[in-house]
Amino acid sequence: MSRYLTIGLLTEGPEDEIFLGIVAVRQLKALTARHPEPFDVGDVPLRSTCSTARTPHERICAEVTDLAGDCDLLLIHNDHRERNKIEKIRQDVTLPPHCRIVGVVPVRETGAWLLADGPLLASLPGAVPELIPPDGRGIERTADPKALLSRVLPGGDNRELADFLGERIDLDRLHTLPAYQLWCAELTAALKELRFL
Repeated sequence: MSRYLTIGLLTEGPEDEIFLGIVAVRQLKALTARHPEPFDVGDVPLRSTCSTARTPHERICAEVTDLAGDCDLLLIHNDHRERNKIEKIRQDVTLPPHCRIVGVVPVRETGAWLLADGPLLASLPGAVPELIPPDGRGIERTADPKALLSRVLPGGDNRELADFLGERIDLDRLHTLPAYQLWCAELTAALKELRFL
């Protein structure tokens, strides 16, 4: 009988929630597919009404405590400049033994991860392919990924784009980004602690 992994997600904003929720489920399913004893992953993370950027720390901690009762993994997103918030949550919340927190911290912001699949972006109507950084390190050196993404795909709806890219982005291309590699390593370590891997 296969085990069932439940994940929770707290993010800074709605586009982050859409994109990261989809990518997290896809990445976890890719990890279990390579494991000799697979586990099932819920298709939709349990989501918080809090914003890790705008909600007071005490309320976020209360939400984490609440979600931790129902989740094996809690994915907490902050942009790079706010990464210390995740560590503060870890210090201030006592998790049940069956739950782990894994930080999701793109360099600069989630927009960097949306830029990872150059061929996919270039294939979209109205795209300006020459603006797409050629590799992961170039993407992470981009000072304002969100602004660059809006220049690569001018006039697009950010939520629709987050959904579209979340479903279709090449995970191997995402894996060229050092921050994504670090997240995958932390995810794998947490799953090993929980004996899913």
